[in-house]
Amino acid sequence: MRQPPVPLPENLWGNDWQFASVKAVDLPDLYEGQLIRFLQVNNIPTPLELKLASSLPIPGVVINAGRKSLQLAQWVQDVAPVSLHAIAGELDGLVLYAGAVDRWILTTSDAPEVKTAGITFEQRKATAQGLHFLLIQPDDSGMTHTGFWLLQAAP
Repeated sequence: MRQPPVPLPENLWGNDWQFASVKAVDLPDLYEGQLIRFLQVNNIPTPLELKLASSLPIPGVVINAGRKSLQLAQWVQDVAPVSLHAIAGELDGLVLYAGAVDRWILTTSDAPEVKTAGITFEQRKATAQGLHFLLIQPDDSGMTHTGFWLLQAAP
């Protein structure tokens, strides 16, 4: 039986985060040829292997973590991420499923645009056969990435 999700330790909170998407054909550009300290793309089928249309948006979450980027990425790697889920409720949230049974609340919000973006994230994830990503970077320049995980939610 799964326990309720646990909040992310406060010392790991990033500066900001956002839902994002990238065309299936462009997904490898996020990690191939990049120097990324924590990279997990193995054992997850690529959009090509899933026979997804090249223009299909693959959803993801980008966390700009500033100086905590390395520490947060190490923590994510250690908990063995499986999938991300946008959860609707009194406070909308983003939950990281990890390992066999662990769940972590990455963030919550009461902003209406977050609820709408979360719904879009989940719809895109379903259309992409559960394929999605988590990207942790030190800032929003897009020049460097600390961690990238290609994830797939169970159907």
